[in-house]
Amino acid sequence: MLRFLEKFGAQGAFNPEEVSVLVDAFDAAWYEVQRSGVRFGSDKQRELARNTLGKYIIEQAKTGERDRRRLREGALLYYAKTARRR
Repeated sequence: MLRFLEKFGAQGAFNPEEVSVLVDAFDAAWYEVQRSGVRFGSDKQRELARNTLGKYIIEQAKTGERDRRRLREGALLYYAKTARRR
């Protein structure tokens, strides 16, 4: 998640406790994606999925969301919607 914070221009935007929430939400969302059995055709597709989750969580956190569960669930829903369009 720290890499995503830097990549999406949010480095330094959150305090350590908030970063912990974002990391936990991302890790939980990624765990659920892996647990679902989804198969990625390439490393690029896998990285795109991780980017989608990370970017969503950061964008929601920028608007004030700090609930781990809502961040995780929202990221998973957003990923599912975007994955269907591909």
